[in-house]
Amino acid sequence: MDNSFEKEMLQINSEWKSNSRIYGEVIELWVENNIPCNCGGRLVTQPANQKSIDCICNQCSKNIQVKSSAKPFTINRDGKLKILGAEYTTTLNSINSEIDWDLMLIQYDKELNKVVNIKVIIAENIKARNVIPRKPLGPNARRAGWQGCYLEFDAEVVKELI
Repeated sequence: MDNSFEKEMLQINSEWKSNSRIYGEVIELWVENNIPCNCGGRLVTQPANQKSIDCICNQCSKNIQVKSSAKPFTINRDGKLKILGAEYTTTLNSINSEIDWDLMLIQYDKELNKVVNIKVIIAENIKARNVIPRKPLGPNARRAGWQGCYLEFDAEVVKELI
C-alpha cells in the first residue's frame, strides 16, 4: 500500500475552495487506488453526494463510507470514539435501510500528503443507537433548521488497519 496521496491530489477539481471537500475527495480516490476489499475486489469511488456510500466493491458489492481528517480519530476517556456525522435523519435512514455499509476513518498528514492511520467499523456494529443528534442550526444560519449528528462507537468495535 502506498500511503502517499500526491497522485490523487492532481486529479481533483482545481476550482474547489473547501479543504474538507478537497481532502475528502482525495482520500476517497486514494482508497480506490490503495485499499482492496476483504474479498479481494476493488473499492470503486462513487459520484459525490451519494447518501452514506463513498465506495462500492466491484466484486461483492460491499458499501464503504469514508470519513477523513487531519486530526486523529481518538477514543475518549469513556472508551468511546465520537466523530462528526452528516445530516441526522439521512444518517438514521441509511442505517435503518437494507443497505449496510462499513465506516472507514482515515487520518492524513497535509504537510506530507500521506495517510497516517486507518480505522474501520464494520456494518454489523453500526446501529441507530450510534447516531447522536446535534442541536439544529439556528434561524439566522445559512442552513437554518439543518440538524447534523455525531456517530459514537465503543472502542472494542473500532479496528485499526494501519
